[in-house]
Amino acid sequence: MWKIINLIQWVFIFLAIIFSGILAILALIISKNLSFWIAKNIWSRLLCAIVFSTVYLHNKQRISELDKPVIYCANHQSMYDIPAMFISMDKPIHFIAKKELKKIPFIGWYVSSAGMIFIDRSNTEKAMSSMQKAGELILSGRNVVTFPEGTRSKNGKLNLFKRGSFIIAKNSNITIVPVAIKGTLEVNPPSSFKLRSSKINVNFGDPINPIDYPNYSAEQLAQLTQESVANLLAEI
Repeated sequence: MWKIINLIQWVFIFLAIIFSGILAILALIISKNLSFWIAKNIWSRLLCAIVFSTVYLHNKQRISELDKPVIYCANHQSMYDIPAMFISMDKPIHFIAKKELKKIPFIGWYVSSAGMIFIDRSNTEKAMSSMQKAGELILSGRNVVTFPEGTRSKNGKLNLFKRGSFIIAKNSNITIVPVAIKGTLEVNPPSSFKLRSSKINVNFGDPINPIDYPNYSAEQLAQLTQESVANLLAEI
């Protein structure tokens, strides 16, 4: 029975992606803010509704007084991390994602048009160039979301945070906001087509300003952020 239900859910997810993707692409002609609104309030909420899941926010007051763009560094458990982050945000965000996402019909078209930054992890030089582009985007006034583990966790445990995002943060004094996402692994387990209902929690940590850690290397900032995310996961 669950196979039939999951099949219907995947069909609706595909249709939601097509519908929202077309809307968002058209909205980009008018305003990037409108495109973000569609991604947050139509695409993301539709995807969560299809799997009977709700996103709950925790400690958002920790970022309420931020007056400059930041890098949100979150753990990565499933494709549902992206809609969870969209729902959590009040201002437009740009994701840093692996280049393979660009090839997915409709999703790839939209995220490319919306300014998503793609990383070629097989090529160090290209990857660093993409990270530099992310830094320039933040300095121009845009918020960026990255998943420093580089790939989704297969068991919910944190993988080692890679240093790329933290090199940019250190060199340009960009504030880092640790974010813990919990519950998306249950929605869509690794290597499985099963979809389940789950309570999705997004917990915001205290901002980390590299200026306050002048002697920290990018690796140390990555470790500090990873420890913060681990503590945030334990809270929810």
